[in-house]
Amino acid sequence: MKSSHAFILATFLGLAGCPSTPSAITTANQQLELKGSPFRYKAQGDSGMVQTLLPLPAGPTRAVAPLAQQALDSITKEEMRQGRAHAALAEVRYLQDGREVWVLETLGGGGIAYVLSFAAPSQAGSNIRMTGPHIYAK
Repeated sequence: MKSSHAFILATFLGLAGCPSTPSAITTANQQLELKGSPFRYKAQGDSGMVQTLLPLPAGPTRAVAPLAQQALDSITKEEMRQGRAHAALAEVRYLQDGREVWVLETLGGGGIAYVLSFAAPSQAGSNIRMTGPHIYAK
């Protein structure tokens, strides 16, 4: 009986640190990189990890004004579904594959971003593909 308790305790203690081990973070980051994600994990404290946004070049969106407004309207709707009434664009960052990371203005140490791709950024009404919200640590 005592040996089974010792085994369970040892297993529990061994698994308790797994999510934030350097190899777990490395594996998670490799998977994010393979997916083309602009986010990576970093260790936080002894047993946690947080998601961060890669340092990417920033500038204006490549989308024409009506298409950019359509994208911001879609983000605003999603933010309202998430219980956040305000969605103001802070900056746009560029991924090498042509996608854009739209970073929202936030208070505190957390960030909110959406990854967007436009079928034809120079045409109003073009299709927009959006993923998010992605919550990350600044």
